[in-house]
Parts: sequence; structure tokens; C-alpha cells
Amino acid sequence: MIDIAIDKYRIHILDSVLNILQSHKQTRRKSSESGGILLGQLSGDNIYIMKASTSSFYDKASRASFERDKRIAQGIIDYEFINSNRKTIYLGEWHTHAEKRPSPSGVDLQMIFDQFRENELNEPFLILIIQGQKGLFVGLVDRNEIKSVSISE
Repeated sequence: MIDIAIDKYRIHILDSVLNILQSHKQTRRKSSESGGILLGQLSGDNIYIMKASTSSFYDKASRASFERDKRIAQGIIDYEFINSNRKTIYLGEWHTHAEKRPSPSGVDLQMIFDQFRENELNEPFLILIIQGQKGLFVGLVDRNEIKSVSISE
């Protein structure tokens, strides 16, 4: 498990989630981006990222882009919410980059800010995780800014 402090929050990423992210690293020259949604629970200012969905047949991916299918993602969110007694919620998005130490592109930032503005959220933030070849970017979107940390592996 990784524990990260961003702003007033402490983000706990479970090993099962880290394993999913690492298993999708873009280590081959022609491998496409992968991604999905992040799900978890909150306890005060502690955010527990407990699940990460993986790419579906309906997602669109290339070497430098990933677009998840919203209908599939919503089905996963609804299922986890109902089957956790309304405790497991949508926390944000993750995807891979074909760079050693990832950072969000303009498209990534636009996507996560659009998600923040356009969706009905349970909390006043969203999380963006980008898995690189040798590092991890973790960002917390709050209104019009993103606060982040980068972790080397």
C-alpha cells in the first residue's frame, strides 16, 4: 500500500490497485494506453482507493490516448455502490503513459476537469492517477486546480 498526503487528504492506494496499474505499464514500443476508473471509500480525510477497473472492449486506446466507455464505467460504479451498501464510490480516473515519469497532458487535464464539472460527485474532489514506466503521478482535482505528487518506482 502507498500512503500519500495531498492538501488535507491522506490517500491510501491498496496493493491490489497498484498491481493492476503496474500490470498495464506501457513497456513495449507499440503498446497502447490502458485505463479505467478508481473506486473506494472515505473515512474523514482519509481516501482509500480500493478498486481500479480495467480496459473494456468498448474503450478506445492508442499509443498516446485512452478514452473509456462511459456506459460500462457507470455500470461498474452503480454495481460497486449498491453492493457495498452505498459505501464504495467513484473517486476518479487512471490511465497509463508511455513515459518513465508521467505527467498529465493538456487532454488529461481537460478530461479530469470536465469530469469534475459535469458529473454528480459524492465528494468535492476527483483523483487522477497516471502510471508511467518507472513512476506514478497522483493528482487531486479540487475546483479549478490540481494538486499532485509524483512517485518513483
